[in-house]
Amino acid sequence: MPNATVKRQFRLLAVTVVIAPLAYWGPHLVETVSDLEVFAVREGEIEVRGIERLTKQTVVSLLGLGSMASVWGDAAVWRERVTADPLVRAVEIQRKFPNGLRVTVEERVPVAFAGRSMLEPLDAEGYQLPIDPTAPALDLPIISSESRGPDNAGLFPEEVRTLAAELEHLNATRPGFANLISTIRLHSKGIVAVRLHNPDVEFIMPIRTEGVRIKEGESALGHIMQLRSGRPPAEVDLRFLDQVVVRPERSIETISTYMAGGR
Repeated sequence: MPNATVKRQFRLLAVTVVIAPLAYWGPHLVETVSDLEVFAVREGEIEVRGIERLTKQTVVSLLGLGSMASVWGDAAVWRERVTADPLVRAVEIQRKFPNGLRVTVEERVPVAFAGRSMLEPLDAEGYQLPIDPTAPALDLPIISSESRGPDNAGLFPEEVRTLAAELEHLNATRPGFANLISTIRLHSKGIVAVRLHNPDVEFIMPIRTEGVRIKEGESALGHIMQLRSGRPPAEVDLRFLDQVVVRPERSIETISTYMAGGR
């Protein structure tokens, strides 16, 4: 009576015997091989990576595998089913022979709240996300815009999408600064106004401003707050080449002008 190890070796040998002709004859045998029970996908052999808000059970359910689904099944169809979920941005599916799948998910990450009938979380591409906006972990800036769109639209209007993409840029370029953002709005064409919550000050700057330029504004802000006994000004303006303009009141009087890199 063969032991479990011998049985396993025979099983692997049988699988190899079936797979080997595929390397020689190519895809012509795939349809036939996919019907073999030995290649049936087993849920316990499905590996799911990259998920935070979704669960493995949810992803497996989205795959829509039947009881006799084969690892040779149509991966394009599986990808389409998973990416239909509004929390999924992209997915990659790999076969793990003889009975498994590796599913790597890229989830959509909330970057801000934007208004419709109520504030809703959205990602950097402007897609509304089905996440409870009252969840404690959602400490996000608010996009201020008159462009709202209907409640049932999955994608926010262009102005909101532009501001969401700008927040993603700031998160990547100057994360410490981005973590302090309270609200963001369009100031004028190509210009955003970013309000911080600590200190309470508004940065006015071109879209896609680089991190080194923002750092110059932060340096000027710190210096002026020292002169004002810790009181922040109203605005830090980064629109002017090689200058940082600091205003004690919004767009009225200029308290000081700093050259980039120093006063």
